[in-house]
Amino acid sequence: MIVFMNQSLENMTVGILTVNDQSNYGNRLQNYAIQKLLGRFSHDVVTVYGYLGCNNSFALLKKKMKRKFLHPLKTRLFAGLPSSRQLLGRQRRRFDEFTARYINDTRCSVSSVSGLEAKGQKPGIFVLGSDQIWNDRWLTPSDLVLRLGGFSAQEPVISYAASFGVDEVEDNYKKIFESYLPRLSAISVREEKAVSLVKSLSGQQAQVVLDPTLMLSPDEWLTITNGFVPDDDRYVLTYFLGKPTAAQDARIRQYAEANHCRIRRILDPSDPETYVAGPAEFVELIQKAQYVFTDSYHACCFSVLFNVQFKVFSRSGIEKKSNMNSRMETLFHLFELGKTMEDEDNSKPIDYEKVNRLLDSLRNQSNEWLFNALSAAEIR
Repeated sequence: MIVFMNQSLENMTVGILTVNDQSNYGNRLQNYAIQKLLGRFSHDVVTVYGYLGCNNSFALLKKKMKRKFLHPLKTRLFAGLPSSRQLLGRQRRRFDEFTARYINDTRCSVSSVSGLEAKGQKPGIFVLGSDQIWNDRWLTPSDLVLRLGGFSAQEPVISYAASFGVDEVEDNYKKIFESYLPRLSAISVREEKAVSLVKSLSGQQAQVVLDPTLMLSPDEWLTITNGFVPDDDRYVLTYFLGKPTAAQDARIRQYAEANHCRIRRILDPSDPETYVAGPAEFVELIQKAQYVFTDSYHACCFSVLFNVQFKVFSRSGIEKKSNMNSRMETLFHLFELGKTMEDEDNSKPIDYEKVNRLLDSLRNQSNEWLFNALSAAEIR
């Protein structure tokens, strides 16, 4: 790994504006990863908590902190209850504990009404990303302005591995992108499709970089695991954000039976042992799996990181104009893995010796881009 030094940048506070989804595995893990990644360049990295559409961000931040302490208590009160409610409480407690332990998100907040509010030193540079920070299907126009750095009048703003999450932008949001993308000091994205979107919307150039989860080494990720999975557990893992079809499920069962594995299913309450997993347990479940079946981008990222064979199924219920497969296509292109969807023959195992060589090179390129972008923004 290339090491970059910039003393003035090291002493500057860097603020991250990303999606704050307290119940999404990929979101929590990418937030942790970009915080660790930026920590290579600055001694002080904070995540800006985004209360989009809210009136009093710090008042709501206090409520959030109360939830961090009260939620485990509620979970214990419900511990005697059967059913998925108890399981969900245990899962949510693990999410809360992960965020409280690993995400530095209690110093700054932003809302569409109050703008940026900070306790202590205000960030001197802001980094937008990663995850689907520019997905206009989830945001009001005023919220999208914030996600494009519109809260920062003086401080420079860059994006790292930002994602639109869709292949097309709605017409009523295009002018916002046209106005605010040119204000960014440097733009990087995680999908090749996003490069063309940035160009068509603003005329600006964008660079594809690795998702922050891929920027940490396997050993770095293993520092957050906790022995959730026995070492002798032999299983295939499923993680679906959509609902797998009967044909897809049959393929999973066939593979598991042929390879003498049981099936562990994340997000499926019929598998209570796995359902209670939090973000750290998610990492360990993928690391120890014999095979992963998924429709999730971040499940693919962690399979690549841990050299686990995996199969991607097209997510059901996605309309063409909201197609979310571009991130998969870019990932597969970067690592020369061919097509992404289920009609591709998966009888040939992934050549991880080649993938690891490509990963090392891509990490160096992404690190260099980020250092140059931060340094140029810092001296602007």
